[in-house]
Amino acid sequence: MGITNVLYNRSEFLEKAQEFLDARKSSGWCIISIDIERFKLFNNWYGQEAGDILLQNISQYLLRVQQMKGYLAGYFGGDHFFMCIPDDEQLINLIYKTIRGYIGIHSQNEGFLPIIGIYPITEKYPDTATMCNNAQLAASEIKGNFNKRICYFTNEIIDQLEKEQQMLHDVKVGLENKEFTFYLQPKCNSITGAIVSMEALSRWISPSRGFVSPGEFIPFLENNGMVTALDTYIWDAVCQTLAYWKKEHLYVVPISINVSVADIETINVPEFLQDLIIKYGLTPEMLLVEITETAFSENNIIVRETIDQLHQYGFCILMDDFGSGYSSLNMLKDANVDILKLDMKFIEMNPRNRQKGIQIIDSVVNMAHKLELPIIAEGVETPEQIEMLHSMNCVYAQGYFFFKPMPVADAEDLLINVPHEHYNHVHKAVSADTTVTEPKSSVELLHETTVTHSIFKILAENFLLLARLNLSNAEYEILKRDYRLHCKGLELEHNFELYNRCILNENLIHPDDVALYRSRITLSALQDIFFGGCKQLAYQFRRYLDNDYISTTTEFLAGNKCDAQNPWVIVIIREKSV
Repeated sequence: MGITNVLYNRSEFLEKAQEFLDARKSSGWCIISIDIERFKLFNNWYGQEAGDILLQNISQYLLRVQQMKGYLAGYFGGDHFFMCIPDDEQLINLIYKTIRGYIGIHSQNEGFLPIIGIYPITEKYPDTATMCNNAQLAASEIKGNFNKRICYFTNEIIDQLEKEQQMLHDVKVGLENKEFTFYLQPKCNSITGAIVSMEALSRWISPSRGFVSPGEFIPFLENNGMVTALDTYIWDAVCQTLAYWKKEHLYVVPISINVSVADIETINVPEFLQDLIIKYGLTPEMLLVEITETAFSENNIIVRETIDQLHQYGFCILMDDFGSGYSSLNMLKDANVDILKLDMKFIEMNPRNRQKGIQIIDSVVNMAHKLELPIIAEGVETPEQIEMLHSMNCVYAQGYFFFKPMPVADAEDLLINVPHEHYNHVHKAVSADTTVTEPKSSVELLHETTVTHSIFKILAENFLLLARLNLSNAEYEILKRDYRLHCKGLELEHNFELYNRCILNENLIHPDDVALYRSRITLSALQDIFFGGCKQLAYQFRRYLDNDYISTTTEFLAGNKCDAQNPWVIVIIREKSV
């Protein structure tokens, strides 16, 4: 028996509910909308038959409620059910829990849950079609929120929808009327003050709205699938500006543009940018490409392929907002970016967490130096931040401390009066400033500046372990480990002293080297050495590996400043011989 034969269909429910409410002329009732979140995916996972059975179970339950209590229930197709019932919290919760139980018969996945929107009926109520629609609007407000599954309709929901609809109209008109533009924010050598490049940042100056914050219109465009229309518009405008600078023999520095994962999924970004370069007579070195770190975790494969193609065309790739998402060495290796932009939000913390944020920045900068990977700090606002970055050998920075984003005309004036450096100096300066050196491998990799090749040197050439150690509290964080080092949970130990005790207890150090290991690889011994000014230290021990004792080198690398307030060092274990 079909579902529509046991519950009222849409037209029947709307008619019956209107008669039902008109006869009572009282408040205290409500219209509820019931949906199953991701129901189409449920059918894909568990099959159409399981989906039909679930709908039949829900239908029969709502029918029993209708018959026993005298309420009204309807089925509008798909997974959409409606009821006219008393506005009673216990009753609504019971309906939710019962339907959730029917879903649980087929799936324990928390993604498939009922979602209930409620329209409370007052003495003056609209027609039932409007009330049903409003109940669904209330439900749509909490889709994806697994902590809240029941929502009442409010006028604010309609207000917000109307605002979004008006915004949608205004954005379309704004793009057509060229109300959108871009400002430029310089990236600087924080020591010399020279400008190395600029970043193009979208701006909207609306005749009706005035200056609209990017924090308002960009998320809206992303949520409505329109961000690529804006981005391609800005990219074209940036290339026009670069072509003008070139034609008029003005001072030219590269301009970086922002590319989102939505852009990469919507269009062929490398082909689009290559066409712009040809159209405006530019070279790829003049147009830099910034891709946010989160894009790599959202769609890593297509992003990597896009970067590879951009490299083939000669574009330089920056990973924007590094540290704001879920970065890992392995992701960096796959990403194959050329430059990191370090997010200074690391230290936008309360005083209790601030020091930890500083240590994270120090570790990231040291790692970038070790990888021969240029790094630019973004969001720099204070002299204290500049001083901290200098102590870490992070030379290049961007933020309000130097310049706010400015109109193109102001940027052109700035380039006349402020010195600037060729962008390649970023690579050279970072490489020259770093105090951490890496032993040369037997196979020299020539002319390789991308992070993939740099990480290959560290992770592929006989490196058994890469970690960071806090010399003050013995915190030990393993970043990369060769599978051959795993031994009875050793990889789970995060205290350096306990870690070493386990190594000795498991006889992983050659008996003849144990005494040396006990005396040298201790927290107190390392504190004395590094807090005294040492930057690099290496020991050789024979370690049990592949059913034999293999000669290994354990290296400790510190930044410019290593003391009780800046206690982090990098630990590397490499295989010396087989």
